[in-house]
Amino acid sequence: MRSRCIPPIPLTVIQNPNRDRDSQRERERERRVKRNNPGNRLFSLFRVQYLHVVLPCRGKMALEITKHLLGAQSPDARVRTYAMTLFSHLFDLNPPVILLSLSLELSNDAKPTESRKIAGVLLKDLLDFEWDAIDVSTKSRIKTSVLHTLGSCISEASDIASQVVAKIASIEFPRKEWPELVGSLITNMTLVDTPVYLKEATLDTIVRLCLEIFEPNSSLLTPYVSDLLNGLIFMAERTGGVDCYELRFCAYETLNMVVRCCDLSETSRIIAELLPDFVSKLEQTLFLRVVSFDDRVILEELRATLFGVLQVVIQKLSAAIETRPVVVQVADRIMLVFLNLFGSGSCTADQEAMLAIGALVYATGLGFEKYMQGLIKCIETGLQNIDEHEVCAITVGVVGDICRVLDDKFLPYCDVIMTHLVRDISNAELHRSIIPLVFSCFGDIALAIGEHFNKYVTCALPIMESASRVCAEVDNISDKEMVGYCNNLKRSIFGAYSGILQGFKRSSKMDRVMLPYAPHLVWFIESVAKDNQRDKGVTKASVEVLGDLADALGSNVEMLLKDCKFCTELIGECLQSDDEDLKRAATWTKRMIGRAFSVRV
Repeated sequence: MRSRCIPPIPLTVIQNPNRDRDSQRERERERRVKRNNPGNRLFSLFRVQYLHVVLPCRGKMALEITKHLLGAQSPDARVRTYAMTLFSHLFDLNPPVILLSLSLELSNDAKPTESRKIAGVLLKDLLDFEWDAIDVSTKSRIKTSVLHTLGSCISEASDIASQVVAKIASIEFPRKEWPELVGSLITNMTLVDTPVYLKEATLDTIVRLCLEIFEPNSSLLTPYVSDLLNGLIFMAERTGGVDCYELRFCAYETLNMVVRCCDLSETSRIIAELLPDFVSKLEQTLFLRVVSFDDRVILEELRATLFGVLQVVIQKLSAAIETRPVVVQVADRIMLVFLNLFGSGSCTADQEAMLAIGALVYATGLGFEKYMQGLIKCIETGLQNIDEHEVCAITVGVVGDICRVLDDKFLPYCDVIMTHLVRDISNAELHRSIIPLVFSCFGDIALAIGEHFNKYVTCALPIMESASRVCAEVDNISDKEMVGYCNNLKRSIFGAYSGILQGFKRSSKMDRVMLPYAPHLVWFIESVAKDNQRDKGVTKASVEVLGDLADALGSNVEMLLKDCKFCTELIGECLQSDDEDLKRAATWTKRMIGRAFSVRV
């Protein structure tokens, strides 16, 4: 048997046996110093990981990266630094492997939720930099992985997977790549045994596709519109039970998003077919039997959702002259089902129903007048419903819509409408969000009926003056929400004044009716001009109403504006602004004042 070859012992050790012991002690001391140095500990750890992680990264296999992802979120700065440094090095070394590893980490339900979330965020953020450089095979594996993750029962993982899918699609769809994606999403929606959480994630993904891809480039959506709409309707109609009506609502909301984002010129026939279909669905709800509280809840939610779809479809078809006749053809049916349902169900259903009527007003134009006799009672009901302030607010807005469309044909209904508006705004329990809407409605009514607004001046103007005094007294507010509300209120008051002034513009009653209220308006404009918390909208409205005042009262404004330094300063501020809207408003107002009396402003 051959003896093992043993290396010779160094001569120095033989000559001085204690020297080896001394050297060992010295080396041990050095090792202890290095081991206690954080930087060296980090380097040693990195060297170990290089052998176990970096070298395998040179291949094409996915890596085990869980602990490094968790380390990147460690409260220990040294651990974070190490993890981020290592991960950066790995990504530079082999981007495809890292992206694949991230997608597999995201898709693995056995992994910690935190590492999956981090993996998804990193994957989404890195796609912009390296997706084009990845081979087709690895791309396919990543797509399969993230689509699989949509079905994860861990909502955080499925939500991030939805974002990643949309991100990849935003890169590939403009190149006509990944056309099978929409088919996969439709399959998720329409298979009977698809879990609810997968359907929810699929709907979220479609919404993200619309927002990130189809909204800025609607033509990319066109090839998929018909299949998407059919799939969404199929899913919604087969979603039943009190526990699933929210999923049906989400399906219809997703349908609304698809309708909003599609190109009407390319999909008008498809969208036009939706309108009578959904009117029929609403009509059918009139005959559904209700035997329990759950039945009532489901029915009211269904009606609200269907009215919501009608609103979106009507708005879409109203955007083009060519498709408006489609709305007119079913307008009678829409109004009939509205009159049968409004005020008899839930607050949400009433809100959506009234919004649909607002959309119908613009679609039918002057033809809407024929519905006013039947609608006026519903409007009264809505205006009186201050307890459910959302319904009241929407109804006030619809009144304004009707005024802008019907003009003086709205006059027969003004007495009852103004009575309710004045009563509402005088009610201390009225929700504050409705007050600006009422003032705006005053302006819309005045513009519509012109000098006939004379009979309402003595009740409307004192209320506006009272509100403007309150606005002027509120100064240096720290609450941002309150600042926003006060600015909104000021804009609405100025808007009401502008509407009334323009309505009386060609009336012989102008001076007699409006001149007594003009000094207060000038005072209010001045107080707002001094307000350093006014926003652009308030500034623009104050300048415009100043021009309306000069335009309407003519030479009578001379005494009102004489020696008004704020007037010159406010107009000058707008003229020097970088905002073109403010410049235009100031230029017009300056011209109106100059025309009213020959003085330089």
